[in-house]
Amino acid sequence: MANFRVLSLDGGGSWALIQAMALIDIYGPNATGHDVLSDFDLAAANSGGSIVLGGLVENMPLHTLRDFFLSEEKRKSVFKAKFLHIPDTPKYETQAKLQGLEAALPNRGGVPLNQAAADILSKRTGKPVHLLIIGFDYDNSCARFFRSAPASGPDWGGGSSTSVRLAEAIHASTNAPVLFFDKPAEFPSEPGKRYWDGAITGCNNPVLAGVTEAVVLGQAPGSIAALAIGTGSVCLPPAADGAPASVLSRPRENPGVLHDVQKLASAICDDPPDAASFVAHVLTGGSPGLPAPVDSRVVRMSPLVSPVMDANGNWALPEGLDDEAFDTLAKLDMDAVAQEQVEAIQNFAALWLADKIRNQPIRMNSTLYAELGQDWHSLAKAAWGAVG
Repeated sequence: MANFRVLSLDGGGSWALIQAMALIDIYGPNATGHDVLSDFDLAAANSGGSIVLGGLVENMPLHTLRDFFLSEEKRKSVFKAKFLHIPDTPKYETQAKLQGLEAALPNRGGVPLNQAAADILSKRTGKPVHLLIIGFDYDNSCARFFRSAPASGPDWGGGSSTSVRLAEAIHASTNAPVLFFDKPAEFPSEPGKRYWDGAITGCNNPVLAGVTEAVVLGQAPGSIAALAIGTGSVCLPPAADGAPASVLSRPRENPGVLHDVQKLASAICDDPPDAASFVAHVLTGGSPGLPAPVDSRVVRMSPLVSPVMDANGNWALPEGLDDEAFDTLAKLDMDAVAQEQVEAIQNFAALWLADKIRNQPIRMNSTLYAELGQDWHSLAKAAWGAVG
């Protein structure tokens, strides 16, 4: 059995509501953030997931954390629209986001990250839970890992902790560029430093970064179990040549400079299920030694906006969604601010938790079903109970 537990929280803006709802499903609505974190040894987060992690460090009850994402006023404190917005330019004010995060985290937001979890102790070891928040150093064009404690050694080199404040680290990690925020994130603790969203480092799903950090901290790969909670992914099969237009398939796109810049800007938030989660699966030793039917030390929980294949081999809508609702979700950006948009995400997550929307596995086949991992949330939850 694994004995070092990693919690990984994807980026995804307002879609991080899904993570709060998943944690409620596991721990109950009245569990606090510290109740959750004490169940782990390390927590890694990026972008929207770092907001969830901030709420856990703040020790919010999980229902309060969920309600943060359901509140239009609070969402707009983070996604504050520019007074004049020109199409195909950034929509939101970077500096206002830091103010919104500080207001949301009044007790811990201003605490240096290397002190923020000092009293949040792992139930397994009695040691402080290790926090890892991921950003992208704009000027040096490299990843920046904001740590609560050092992760270094003679075999690994330096990996220092940071005195950057919790809200500032989240500010760096949540600063999605190009189409979203108007300039790199800056803050008082590091004058002259500038940051973009950690997704640019390839860590929008930070499970591989979290597992790697655990190894650097001295854990044997086969002793690590990771719960990777996502924010939903769109997975549509390609449209067949000559087939009529359908919300259930993706048409072939026409390349071009503007189109491709937009595609690259949004692609940083994608997480194909055979990327980070699968590499972490391999790194932790695959399936040997695990209780049946568990097939990985990495458990992925994240809903899929995808069709299902019926008995005749045709693509069909998942249970609980009509054409309009499915198409809305497939086209909805991570910066869902309007109340009806977030309510659509909330309904989508509720269907997923009820096993009506499929879960994203670690690796799937051409029919969009699992080769590794679990097709349904209840199976993923059971797998985490068995392996974690």
